[in-house]
Amino acid sequence: MKVAVVGVGAVGGYFGGLLAKGGADVTFIARRERLEALRTKGLTVKSWKGDFSIRVSATDNAAEVGPVDLVLFCVKSYDTESAIRQALPMVGPQTDVLSLQNGIDNEEKIASVIGQEKVLAGIAYIGASSPEPGVILHQESGKIVFGELDGGASERVAGLKAFFDRYGCPAEASPNMKTVLWAKLAWNAPFNSINTLVGGPVKTIIENPYTLELARLVTAEVVAAANASGVRLAFEQVWERNLKFSEHYDVKTSMLQDYEAGKPLEHEALNGVIIKKATALSLPTPYNFALYSLLTMLTAKH
Repeated sequence: MKVAVVGVGAVGGYFGGLLAKGGADVTFIARRERLEALRTKGLTVKSWKGDFSIRVSATDNAAEVGPVDLVLFCVKSYDTESAIRQALPMVGPQTDVLSLQNGIDNEEKIASVIGQEKVLAGIAYIGASSPEPGVILHQESGKIVFGELDGGASERVAGLKAFFDRYGCPAEASPNMKTVLWAKLAWNAPFNSINTLVGGPVKTIIENPYTLELARLVTAEVVAAANASGVRLAFEQVWERNLKFSEHYDVKTSMLQDYEAGKPLEHEALNGVIIKKATALSLPTPYNFALYSLLTMLTAKH
């Protein structure tokens, strides 16, 4: 199976690196400093599961790669449309594109360009960063959950799960990806956003009663929007999982890392999408709106 990784940040670098380390045929699509680093120094992963450095194939020209079997699509949500168009030379009749992005509507954006039959939904559970081009610092978790966007089992999902297993990439197939995507958003919307505003590691949100209550209220709005959209989530179950995951999460979120690096923020995909969907359903979202407004101001100051 021939694989292309689009977006060589923490997510793409880590999971693509695992596949390449395992012997899979992987090409990384990168630009500027990242491309230069990958070509000259290779990819280095510093991980709590074990460090490794490997030589990799990297280019900025999708046409040079040609059609592949799998695209790991790991760009920021705001780059989805432009990146999938740039990746079109790699999308052939048998190509599957697996989105590993924050948010709940990236798959629809990708499908609008290449067709839904080529798109797989996925999320990455990982605490990682890319402190410099070509270097990934892996600190927490490290697993892909993926499946058909419309749910159920399929031969291609089973085949891809076997491929991930064979080449050493932790992955789990899910028959209910819409629920998985919304449940991940129910963590991202409060914790990614609050962490960006207050700084420090994620666990400090849990340790302060005011930010803890704000996170609870934001989570409740996401769960309400999910249920009204036909995706069943139980608030107590979601909140308990959020607390358990966050209380020892001694790293910064991806959006705080982006803010500190002077990059655009993903608040549109995390809080903005909730406001939009809830408004259409006549649901109030004052807490998501507050976070969205503050993050919009931060973006304006960049």
